[in-house]
Amino acid sequence: MTVQVATCSAAQLFSECLHPEPSSSTSAIVTSDGAKVVGELTIPEYQRPYCWQDKQLDGLLQDIASHTQRNAELPYYLGSLILHQESSKLNIIDGQQRITTLALMGCLLNPDPSSIGGLVYEHPISQQQIKHNLQWLRDRLDRVRDGIDFHNLQFTLVITQSEDDAYRFFETQNTGGVRLGGPDIIKAHHLRAIENKSLQPQFARQWESMGKLDNTVSALLKGRFWQGVKPRELPSHNQKKRIRDCIVDELAQATGDGDDIAYGRIRRQVGLAGEISQQTDQQGYEVRQPLNAGINSIRYLAYFQGLHLRYWQQPDLPHLSGYQQFVEWLQDLDGCGYLEKLYEACLLLYISQFGENQLEQAANKLFRVVYSRRVSNQKSVRENSIPSFIRDYPVLDWIAASYTPAQCFAFLDAFELKVDSSNLDKNSVKQRFVKAVCEQFELDVPEGEYATAFAPALDQKIAGAQG
Repeated sequence: MTVQVATCSAAQLFSECLHPEPSSSTSAIVTSDGAKVVGELTIPEYQRPYCWQDKQLDGLLQDIASHTQRNAELPYYLGSLILHQESSKLNIIDGQQRITTLALMGCLLNPDPSSIGGLVYEHPISQQQIKHNLQWLRDRLDRVRDGIDFHNLQFTLVITQSEDDAYRFFETQNTGGVRLGGPDIIKAHHLRAIENKSLQPQFARQWESMGKLDNTVSALLKGRFWQGVKPRELPSHNQKKRIRDCIVDELAQATGDGDDIAYGRIRRQVGLAGEISQQTDQQGYEVRQPLNAGINSIRYLAYFQGLHLRYWQQPDLPHLSGYQQFVEWLQDLDGCGYLEKLYEACLLLYISQFGENQLEQAANKLFRVVYSRRVSNQKSVRENSIPSFIRDYPVLDWIAASYTPAQCFAFLDAFELKVDSSNLDKNSVKQRFVKAVCEQFELDVPEGEYATAFAPALDQKIAGAQG
């Protein structure tokens, strides 16, 4: 990897790299090996939108003001910009949010249209946020005038001659850093992997249209990591760097090279004359399938984001009204957050294999198994108890190993539901859960008999209704 490094002030950067013809003044930016930095800063069309909000703007102004009060003689360091040198352009790979924010401040301090040079923002989110932030800064113009001196703001420029090198540097820096989450990093990885560069803007827009991927990615990791053949540990939700590393490794670095391939179950019916007809319950990807970098992984994530929105986050399923009512009720249950996350993973795995085939039954049967921890535990359900539950009762494997819903239901129905009697005789989260379940499933269980009668009643309602 060939990388050039230079240090410059924001004033130098803007005067030398925001105009088509950089000046030949003594303020020229020079790299560590003596080469002059020449090029116009541009934002590639496939970059994520400008999304800094009031909190980031206020934080930057406060940080700069605080630094100036303590160390007036030292410049304020704004971090590194990762740039890809492409002919006469310097494409911003990392740093768009900071550069755009400074450009907005520059417009207010020096209202000259040329002050933002060749920066072009076509994404509607960027345009809307720029309009909002410009007004926010204009309303605080005194703070901008008093606190911002472009000569006293410093950047490190990291310049590569190859776009691949720029993205590799970007991934390396952010995998060990603190700024970006896993989905942001794998986006860069897969856009870089698209061989036809003219398609990058199209798939970048598709990525942005997916919205926040965190919940979907979390469910997919559980489906891929928690399996009997190759069990892997997932970090706790509050170990953000370790989770990000898992996302980057599983959904970027561990992906292969090759075409966009979707794996799925196919039923082949053989007739008396040997003729074969084929059917499938789903048309997309499977949770545990191998992935290739680029278009394959992007479409895989888009597919499961669509499933997650349609069947969990924002269900609008009039033809499955019973299912929709059930999952909306499920999301309002108190004290079941960790179980809900496991349930999401089970749901995505089931739908990716069987589509809507007997989905309402599957939702109820999965609930009986996954949410059993709410009544088999004495008190609360801790996060670290979920992996141990999966080791003892591999519900994800039961789904993945089944060729038909009937096989899957046989696994789920064979699960023995047990109730710990602790905390069922008082107004606890556990007791409120049992009451809510009794009401939802219309179970005739007296309050004083929860410990002995709840499990048989729920079994009869869900598991006992076999066939």
